[in-house]
Formats: sequence, C-alpha cells, structure tokens
Amino acid sequence: MSKKDLPISSSLEDYLEAIAEIVEKNGHAHAKDIAATLKVTMPSVTNALQALATRDLVEYRSHAPVVLTNHGAAKAAVIRRRHQTLKCFFAELLKLSAEEADEVSCKIEHVIGELVLSRLVALTEAVESREDCAGLRNFLNETMPQIQMKEDSGLISLDQLPREKSAVIVHVSESLRGIKKFADLGLVAGTLLTFEGRAPFGDLMRIRILGSLLSLRSSDARYIWVKVME
Repeated sequence: MSKKDLPISSSLEDYLEAIAEIVEKNGHAHAKDIAATLKVTMPSVTNALQALATRDLVEYRSHAPVVLTNHGAAKAAVIRRRHQTLKCFFAELLKLSAEEADEVSCKIEHVIGELVLSRLVALTEAVESREDCAGLRNFLNETMPQIQMKEDSGLISLDQLPREKSAVIVHVSESLRGIKKFADLGLVAGTLLTFEGRAPFGDLMRIRILGSLLSLRSSDARYIWVKVME
C-alpha cells in the first residue's frame, strides 16, 4: 500500500482542513497556529503532523512551516468543499445560526458520501434560485426559526401536550397499537406536530402533522414521547 492509500481518520481530516485554512489566511502554517485553531496541545499537533507526513499529505520539519503536498492540497480542497456545502445547507435552508451550522457540518462532513453531498448541493441551489421554489423559501424563512427546543424541558407523553403547543416526536413505544398504521401517517421520531384540540365527543385528540389533521385516542398518545418546542 502506497503512502497515498493509507486511511485518514476524521481527526486527521480536521487537521488537514485547518492547515489549508491557515495557509490561505496567513500564507503559511506553523504548529502553534494549528494548535490554537483546533484548541489542542502541541504534542497532539506533532503527532498529527507526523501522521499526515506519513501519508504524503504534508511536508513537516520541526520549527519550520507546515507545507501541503499536491496530494494534501487536493484532499484538503475536497474536505473544505464538503464543509462549505453542508454549512450552506444548514444555514440557508434549515436556518441554523452560522455557529450551529459550522458545528453540525464538522460532525457530518466526515461520514457523508459524495453522492449525498452532490444531491444536497442540487437541492440547496434549486431552493435558493428557482422561481417555483419561492413558496418553499417563504415557508422555510418563517417556519425554521420557530422550531426551537426548550433546553430545560424533558420528554412528555403526547397526551400531556398542552393545546395549541407544538412538539417533536422523540420516541414511539412498540406497545402502541397499530404502530405501523401510525408510522404510515407520519407519527415517527423526528416529526413535528401540533396539538390543536379535542374532538367534541369522545377522547380523540386532533393532531396536525405533515399538513394534515389526525385523530388520535389519548390512550394511544400515551405511548408517543415528545419534546415540547418553545
């Protein structure tokens, strides 16, 4: 196996990305700059640089600036492109703050494949530029910022959700009768719903989910756990 074929961990990808960004900003990258950027110790930087040099990604000599090889520069460019694409998706479409978008992108960029990334690029560009997506852009601008979790709120069963409150489904118990039927209607983890009130007769809750109204017995709602939104 050649040096270029040696596997690179997500941690080493972070180092490579940081080096490329520092070089772009300052024209050079020293070990102390890398340590400050990634908030790690100098021994950790030394170990990482040695590992990157073994893979022919950087040229590293003690007390000298770190230099990206052609192979390293190309690899860093791919990593940075993934990061920026994901950051744009989370910031522009999901309306996360720049800090949140950057943090989430850092976690996801190491595991996402090129196929998924390419489709995210196509989706983001379409939503941001196509005239027929104007309604969707308005929906995202209005709705996404409203989806906020209460930091001090634990999980409650759906039957305890106050009227006209919204929540996100976190867990659906396997004890729920007709669980597959409800899953087909959208009652699955990660789905946003709103409790609109109770039916005039009986013990049915009216739940708005995925743009539709769903009637659900309180006895069934006890098996669905949600996190209340602000």
